[in-house]
Amino acid sequence: MTTAETWHGIFGAYNTTWLPVLILLWLAVIICTYLLIIKPSDKTNALMKACLAIIFIWNGAVFFFLYMKNSAVPGGIPMLIVGVLFAVDVFRNRITISFPEAGWKRYVTLSLIVWALGLYTLAAWLTGHPYPETVLPVAPCPATIFALALLSGTLLAQKPKVDRLTLTLLFIPLVWWAFCAGLGAPLRFGFYVDLTLFGVGIYGLIVLLKNWKLIGKEKTQNN
Repeated sequence: MTTAETWHGIFGAYNTTWLPVLILLWLAVIICTYLLIIKPSDKTNALMKACLAIIFIWNGAVFFFLYMKNSAVPGGIPMLIVGVLFAVDVFRNRITISFPEAGWKRYVTLSLIVWALGLYTLAAWLTGHPYPETVLPVAPCPATIFALALLSGTLLAQKPKVDRLTLTLLFIPLVWWAFCAGLGAPLRFGFYVDLTLFGVGIYGLIVLLKNWKLIGKEKTQNN
């Protein structure tokens, strides 16, 4: 069983070894997010999904199967599934990532994105988890928060363009990891920042269930 000391040590080794790659992935997802907000289009959507595909496949293959091996099955496999689904959708374009136009829905979506891409790591640092033994923005947990924020925001947009099956297949592993790590990391390793991951998992699941019928109606109208 992985202890808290071992868990932090794994992050330290991983961050130290791969810091340049992690910084590049972080900058890439920030740029993609900015472009998607100011100039939404099929091209910026494809760029975002390609970026997410790389991040999740990286997390599954490198972080879990090479470093956090005890969690390779419950963590690595869901990451790989999400990554492959995003990669496939770059070409199939069954989901168009979009943002709510105004109101609390837009503010919540953007707030979760900012949390995932920076404030999450800052909060970890301020609560006793400094670099290198901390969780950087493109690690599995903040990446899951980011993906759930994007997909939930898409569902809350005025006219979401989503395929029910593709969206559900994405939500299942993301919510699974949100619940698994969102409770596991605080209880086992004292990493309480991940309680926000658990909260976002609940939020995403509620948004999915409340908009389930709407997805079907949109698909029928499009056909």
